[in-house]
Amino acid sequence: MSTDDNGQGPGSGKLSPHDRAQFERRVSELGDKLGKVRAEQAAEDAANRGSATRGRGMSYGIRMASELVAAVIVGGLMGYGLDLLLGSKPWLFLLFFVLGFAAGVLNVMRGYTRLQADISRETGGKIGHSVPDDED
Repeated sequence: MSTDDNGQGPGSGKLSPHDRAQFERRVSELGDKLGKVRAEQAAEDAANRGSATRGRGMSYGIRMASELVAAVIVGGLMGYGLDLLLGSKPWLFLLFFVLGFAAGVLNVMRGYTRLQADISRETGGKIGHSVPDDED
């Protein structure tokens, strides 16, 4: 800063043209640095969002598979138990095994519909649609 006594010193609140140019250069450099940091942060956020979606998809897949297996096992065990009580081997086991399988498939379909609705809500429904590329 200038220390001239022409009314433009540090106490007067006015900047000399040289100081103003330096200030504007520093502001411009700071703006460039801030732009770079924001771009890096946006790229990092996009990468984190993708990994979170993949992780959630994996958890939904494991959950759906376990629900299907559990429904079949529970249906089979119920049928087997009723067969032992009523002496109707193997008919109730087969019936409840098939009912357990149907219930498991129904649970998987419900879970898939829920997952699809969540992803559509987050992405705005733009997943799976074709996008124009450089050749179009």
